[in-house]
Amino acid sequence: MSKYEMLNNVAHADLKIKLDRTPELGDDVMFCMTYPFEFRLVLSHYPILVYRDRDNGTMFPIALFGFEEGENLFLTNTGWNARYIPIMVQRQPFAIGFQQVQGSSDKQQVITFNPEHPRVNKHVGEAIFNEHGGYTPYLEQVIKMLESIDTGQQQNQQLVNALEKYDLLEETTVAITLKDGSNYELVGFCTIADDKFESLSAEALKDLNDQKLLLPITSIMASMSNLGNLVDIRNANLGL
Repeated sequence: MSKYEMLNNVAHADLKIKLDRTPELGDDVMFCMTYPFEFRLVLSHYPILVYRDRDNGTMFPIALFGFEEGENLFLTNTGWNARYIPIMVQRQPFAIGFQQVQGSSDKQQVITFNPEHPRVNKHVGEAIFNEHGGYTPYLEQVIKMLESIDTGQQQNQQLVNALEKYDLLEETTVAITLKDGSNYELVGFCTIADDKFESLSAEALKDLNDQKLLLPITSIMASMSNLGNLVDIRNANLGL
């Protein structure tokens, strides 16, 4: 597991970040976590499912890019072929970290990065700091993304809690058959149970609406039509 470092403008003054979208730069991912604040943009391209991490039991929504590990059907020879890239992909190689406040038991948030990430180098890409040590516009944008992710984590927890409270999640196995006869099964994912959502009481709907969760929930449901788009892309790649 890579060790993240706290970013500072002295030790990392000359670092640059490659922004190309290629497998070599870590974009060959099957899915990534996504957040309710970006669902409207995500559902324009990607299916949104709820994933259960079998290692720690946590659940969170994800944007699906492919049908097997290391497959991103939106990556082409010219980059990422979609109008929107989920924020958890965009923010790489940065993350929020925590630093002990001197003389206190409190911790403060800091910007960290993975020095071993293939995007990190000293020669090509976007500069992090300007010549005077100040933040570049690129780093300012990264900070805004990290702040959004911090808020998004809370939104995800609220969303999952509500889905479990009203028993709206159902385990699903997504079976895919391609033109060449090959089959794929996606396991470990959940979808929204349409029948249970349609049977919600007026009180339950009001509760979800008051929490501003109705739109995220219906966005997840609507996004499932994008599974067919992924199949079409995969079939087109077969050249059959």
